[in-house]
Amino acid sequence: MPHLGRIRARRGFALLVGMVAFVMLCPWPRATVRADWPWSTNSNEGVGTAKWWKKHKKEAVFEPGKGYRVEGVEGYFDGTGRPIAGPAAVESVVQAGEPSDTPGLLPELDPRVQYGKMKEAVGLGPNEQFARQQYAEGYQLFNEKKFKAASDKFKLAMERGPNSSLEQDAMFMLAESYFFDDRYIKARDAYDELVKKHANTRYMDTLIDREWKIARYWEERDEQYHHWPTTPNVYDKTRPWFDTFGHAIKAYESIRLNDPTGPRADDAIMATANMYFKRGRFEDADYNYTLLRREYPRSEMQFEAHLLGLQAKLRKYQGEDYDGTPLEEAKVLVKQLNSQFTGQLSKEEKDRLAIVEAQLQQEIATRDYRMAAYYDNKKDYGAARFYYAEVIRKYPDTELSKQARARAGEIAGEPEEAPKKLAFIVDRLPESRERSRVARVPELQNAGTRVAQTPEAGGSVSGSASSTTTK
Repeated sequence: MPHLGRIRARRGFALLVGMVAFVMLCPWPRATVRADWPWSTNSNEGVGTAKWWKKHKKEAVFEPGKGYRVEGVEGYFDGTGRPIAGPAAVESVVQAGEPSDTPGLLPELDPRVQYGKMKEAVGLGPNEQFARQQYAEGYQLFNEKKFKAASDKFKLAMERGPNSSLEQDAMFMLAESYFFDDRYIKARDAYDELVKKHANTRYMDTLIDREWKIARYWEERDEQYHHWPTTPNVYDKTRPWFDTFGHAIKAYESIRLNDPTGPRADDAIMATANMYFKRGRFEDADYNYTLLRREYPRSEMQFEAHLLGLQAKLRKYQGEDYDGTPLEEAKVLVKQLNSQFTGQLSKEEKDRLAIVEAQLQQEIATRDYRMAAYYDNKKDYGAARFYYAEVIRKYPDTELSKQARARAGEIAGEPEEAPKKLAFIVDRLPESRERSRVARVPELQNAGTRVAQTPEAGGSVSGSASSTTTK
């Protein structure tokens, strides 16, 4: 037994030695070493934390375009002590989250104010010297016909020189860069934005001329290669993505709105009206011709606006069963053409105008005769005789006048109104409360007496109601 105990002791010792050797020789993983980040430190007050910034804020030095710098610590920090990679990073964040132009309910909490403070904190706020430098570089690139690079410089000049004459110059040159780079959609929007921000801009004449050329180009391109408004344009950067026709109309409208008293305003309206006329949209064409005649009475295109406006009104008239207002308005235009523009009408135009006037008379007479016939068919002979008389009075020398006179003679002895159907049943029905109350009004009991009549010579008032004397 003692021998057996010694054997067990030796085995236990050998096992213990083997375990120690295994632990010492086995390649166990080492402890992970934390990387030393720029904003981290071994203390509890890590760089970039609120506690650290509170301690070092007073000694921080602001460097324009970079941010706050703390001596002995690498990197730059924003106004709250958070580390930033540089002004480019902040600028990208600000531009990505740029708010709309519509102010909120609480202006002091407007996000734009916060973005503005953020820009200023890293040196991206207004800086006239930097803005002028960017403008000068952009202008140099523009003269070298590097329009894409120039537009980027002008954008920076606009951002760093807001609400100044330099901003106006930069906005105009940005639009010019787009224009000469054949990016006409961006150019038109940039010109409109310039007028929106600087209504009395000194570049107005040039701006209107550029927008006129853009509108004319789009109009001509649409006439050559007309597509549906929903057909995409994926290869021509000079045209809009969709609806070239609609964008041409909008460009003409921008000209009129941007400079309503300028020399191109009436031209833009006429061009718009003509585009609609060519497309068969006579309602829109008539509106613009009317707008030109009313708003620009001294325009050199008054004659064309009257002549083409007459054609638009005639073509938008849809027939006897529809509204006859276009015919009446067309009659007015015929009179104006004959009185105001006699010297400008050629013999052919005068002859054609005489034919149009006769056709208008015939068409309006036909409408009146149809109205009389309508009441005649309903056996409402009083209304029918009235309209037959109107046809006879207005158009005495027409064939319709003869027909109206003949038919009026035939129904001369007919009652004013047709007898009511099922009248014996209707008379047995009880009257409504409203009719009973009206019937009790003294002044209305005698249908042949007016409520108030002209006083007689003696000063009394005749009528069913007795006169009252004020004492």
